[in-house]
Amino acid sequence: MERDRSSNVAAKTALLAFLSLALALHVAEANIFTGKSFLKAQQDCVHFLGINPLRLGQYKKHLYPGDRETMCLIRCIGITLDFWDDTEGFDVNLVEQQFCPLVDTNFKKKLNDTVALKLALLDPLDNCARAFYAFRTLRALLRQQLNLGTNTTTPNVNFEPLQPTQILDIIISCAREVNLPSAFLTSFSKGNIVDCPEVRCLIRCAAIRSRLYTDQSGALLANLHRQFDPPGEDLNSFTLRQNMCLQRNQQPATVDNCTRAYKQFFTCLRPDFEQFFIRNIDKVLQHPIFKSEQLLEGQPQPSLPPQQPNGLDQFGEMHGNLDLLLSSC
Repeated sequence: MERDRSSNVAAKTALLAFLSLALALHVAEANIFTGKSFLKAQQDCVHFLGINPLRLGQYKKHLYPGDRETMCLIRCIGITLDFWDDTEGFDVNLVEQQFCPLVDTNFKKKLNDTVALKLALLDPLDNCARAFYAFRTLRALLRQQLNLGTNTTTPNVNFEPLQPTQILDIIISCAREVNLPSAFLTSFSKGNIVDCPEVRCLIRCAAIRSRLYTDQSGALLANLHRQFDPPGEDLNSFTLRQNMCLQRNQQPATVDNCTRAYKQFFTCLRPDFEQFFIRNIDKVLQHPIFKSEQLLEGQPQPSLPPQQPNGLDQFGEMHGNLDLLLSSC
């Protein structure tokens, strides 16, 4: 009898815990920071600030890298939705209203203190940076509150960042191993990523061989941060940003390993690989893939035009090949 009573209490406790988490998740999703008003303000601010509309795809996935355009975008959204004021700063009371009951008095104090510490390190006249890092602090604390971390941040002590040309060599080797059809190479060179089994397995192969991903742990975020060394973004911020994306793109347990790598790892990490290759463009262009040599054995790579009128044209032509590289990492 006593055992039955204990079992009932345990079951009720588990149910209450589940309902509490479900409520917290619902509250976290149904607020101005993620709802339709946020998306509308985001789109309006992209147009108002003259940001390339193509970046909207990245922003709609809640990926906000620490570049200048994105910082000013967050300030614009904050002013539009009244959670940021250049004079008053971040409106913690609005956060409480939007996330109640998830945000309590202790959370408000922690948020206030953490934002204040962050802003004290920034130029008091740089309102874009101040709004951006206040917003990023909120996201980080909410993720901690919900305890939704998914991927390891423990670095492999033996991991050494690869040179861009080494990553390209790995991509080419994996392309051979998965028997990537030559017909896809032309599409890749034009920036069109074909979703097919060979491409998915190419991505998985290259990511694992680069020691940036495993089937068991997923994205190895500490290794990835060390590999990218993203300007102005520490490991904690990088981990938060990637975990939020990886959570949104988490795949069912039934999918195969190649599909998981493609639809989760590739989806979230592609923008960072793109920036990595662009920052190292001089090294990238030294690789045979950009010198009209063969990409796969017996399969010709589309060559660059014999004459490049100017640097912009060369970059545009090179960017098509970058899409091939990025899709494979």
